Amino acid sequence: MKTPTKTALAGVVLLSPLALVLGIAVLFVAAVANGAAGHEEETRSAVPGPPAAVPAGVSGIGPVVLNAYVRAAAAMTTLRPKCKGMRWSVVAGIGRVESNHAAGRDVAASGAVTPRIYGVRLNGSGAGGNTSVHSDTDRGALDGDTAYDRAVGPMQFIPATWNGPSGQDGNGDGTKDPHNMYDAAQATAVYLCGTGQSDLADETQLRKAVLRYNQSGAYADEVLGHVRTYDQLGTAGAGAGTVQISGTGRGPDALRRASGHLGVPYSWGGGTPNGPSTGFCDGTNGYLNGRCSASVTAGFDCSSLVQNAYWPTLRLPRVASAQYSATSQRPVPRDSLQPGDLLFWSHGGTGGIYHVALYAGSDNVLHAPRTGKKVEVVPLTIAMPEHDYYGATRP
Repeated sequence: MKTPTKTALAGVVLLSPLALVLGIAVLFVAAVANGAAGHEEETRSAVPGPPAAVPAGVSGIGPVVLNAYVRAAAAMTTLRPKCKGMRWSVVAGIGRVESNHAAGRDVAASGAVTPRIYGVRLNGSGAGGNTSVHSDTDRGALDGDTAYDRAVGPMQFIPATWNGPSGQDGNGDGTKDPHNMYDAAQATAVYLCGTGQSDLADETQLRKAVLRYNQSGAYADEVLGHVRTYDQLGTAGAGAGTVQISGTGRGPDALRRASGHLGVPYSWGGGTPNGPSTGFCDGTNGYLNGRCSASVTAGFDCSSLVQNAYWPTLRLPRVASAQYSATSQRPVPRDSLQPGDLLFWSHGGTGGIYHVALYAGSDNVLHAPRTGKKVEVVPLTIAMPEHDYYGATRP
């Protein structure tokens, strides 16, 4: 039942030499496209995967793409609770081989990838190493081809698979789009997890999952090699501009998503539930001849970062004071803080909340501090003036 249907991406500059030989795009089966495949049930209990340490940045991976990988992995605790060990590096390993993280494309804050990425026609011609015929299944809606299917998007799904159970809405905009980085990354994580119990921290099980994505040992070797490299980045970087996160639940999951934005610039008024965006001038940033210039950088301010971290699981208000009001029914003493708790600062610590941050564990916070800075992890005691600390809540 497992018939290879992989194809090369359009634009060979995106692919590694091995990918060109293998004709890498999407390896799926008609049965899988209709939801017939998943991990078989394991006879032993799955164990939690390794802590998800997320570097502030990874060479060759744009900030939006990295955030998409982080959010996709975190979403599996809800979408695939039987799947343990999923982490950003696993999704990134697939993304590296399939499109080199959408290299050469523009990836908007919303996740939209332009120009779109298309594989070769799956007409059995042998181009890209593909010999299977896949007649059109979507009337060209996703791949622009009304005769044959093509693999599409940064994670290279074929339309038949995407329009089955694999398609996802990773950025919460109400649309499932394989050409969107957030949607495609989440679909990849869902596909790798399958529907049964699994532990992707175990390399044997991870390899098995990757081989369902593409039934090629060489492909699996390449993907797993990248996963190991990214895992090492996450571990080595912990404690130096990164955050080590363990556990599951709303708070840790939100912290994982926020970790994907480490290093993104502060932008007053910038940031949306879907990602970084251009904000406003604030008196010190972006003025040119009395007007905001185009140089105002896309990013987050403190409250939009928090809103993005919890969205869409919890739709928090946009500004810090409203976020406090929305969560104040669950106050948290300072000595009982847990990852993902919200910390607030006000003028003199008595009122007029002006800042919010996420508790990152080990007496650290993750926040977007101010103009000229970037999203960072710092000790709670120096994040903002100590006398302005107002309190904490648990969303």
